[in-house]
Amino acid sequence: MENKVPTAIAAAVLNSLKGGVVPRVGLEYITVGRRNEISALLQDVSIIENGGAAVRFIEGRYGSGKTFMMHALRNHVMEKNFVVTDVELSVDRRLVGNKGQGLATYRELIRNMSTSACPESGALQVILNKWISNVENEVVQKDGLTPGNEAFDIKVSQRIYDITNAMESKVNGFDFGRVLATYYKGKRTGREELQRNAFRWLCGEYRTKTEAKTDLGVNLIVTDENWYDFMKLFADFVVRAGYAGLYICMDELANIYEIPSKVGRDYNYSRLLSIYNDALQGLANNLGIIISVTKEAMEDPVKGVYSFEPLRTRIEDQRKTREGVIPLKDMAAPIIHLSPLNPGEMYVLLEKLTQLHENVYGYESKFEHDDFIYFLKTEYAKCKNANEITVREMVRNYITLLNLSQQHQNKPKEEILCAQ
Repeated sequence: MENKVPTAIAAAVLNSLKGGVVPRVGLEYITVGRRNEISALLQDVSIIENGGAAVRFIEGRYGSGKTFMMHALRNHVMEKNFVVTDVELSVDRRLVGNKGQGLATYRELIRNMSTSACPESGALQVILNKWISNVENEVVQKDGLTPGNEAFDIKVSQRIYDITNAMESKVNGFDFGRVLATYYKGKRTGREELQRNAFRWLCGEYRTKTEAKTDLGVNLIVTDENWYDFMKLFADFVVRAGYAGLYICMDELANIYEIPSKVGRDYNYSRLLSIYNDALQGLANNLGIIISVTKEAMEDPVKGVYSFEPLRTRIEDQRKTREGVIPLKDMAAPIIHLSPLNPGEMYVLLEKLTQLHENVYGYESKFEHDDFIYFLKTEYAKCKNANEITVREMVRNYITLLNLSQQHQNKPKEEILCAQ
């Protein structure tokens, strides 16, 4: 690394990795390998920017770097003026369920909306206010009107309603646009309760249509069945608000695989098929979705994604040889398979981690080339199959050695290395 990493970021990276979780910041300082995978995903970003849609699956073993890849891409597209959001699927958050699990997923996605100006989630209100501010600035520049007079308010209102009316042709677009207009009305007139009600509706917090009708004059609320339609509407809206598009990261699809009921699993896989088909058929715009999944959860013919035949036939690579090996990877395929980092890539990662550690603790590490090689040989020797090595565990073990080396600088490094 030519430029010294800020100490706070370096510390956050090391602490996260030592705890076995992917850091939210500083990923660019430790990214190693994955050039082909990243290039393929960046091609998707270009398509999304130009009005298209893309759905990708990142498949790999636990600890292979799926979440790392998603977070790295999340940070990249946020810098490219995307609205990004993420959700970790779980027992309580699914694509659809009979106890509101789909709605819970939607609410989490709305809560986690982020932009470059608001990177730590909770960006929906920022997005709404930016939209209104952009419209007001447009009226000032194009119509020569200034805030604070009736003509200005009328012109801004007209432009707001023109934008919201343009969304009527989309599924649920009429009510979505009407609530957006209501949000603006509440802001313009100082009616905070009206503005707050509109915001609650957009967040999926209304429980009954009757309540929404009374407060906002709409006959629709976000539900388990329609929440994804609202994410498509948000993708359209954020572009109108001045962003490049909406990018959604869904982690741990394996939790769908763990649903004990076949009916429940298939219900979720059917929803996943609908989402995938939307992207293929041009029914979504400026929307990207990346989904992480383990190999088992994807390919298990009994419970996995492949157990749902309509979805399997769309996303499985059919070019397998008799031995089940795909000779060349198609990086435009729906599934990106993450292979373990090779020893050379792991070596580079150890170098980067060492430099971060030196930055944080203000010392010069004793570990050199031969020590990296010794550590790697020892780690690989622990597993009969090199493919069983996970980046997560190797990184945690190495950071432990760095900590020991820094804390016991009077000890020979050979003694520290033997502690692994």
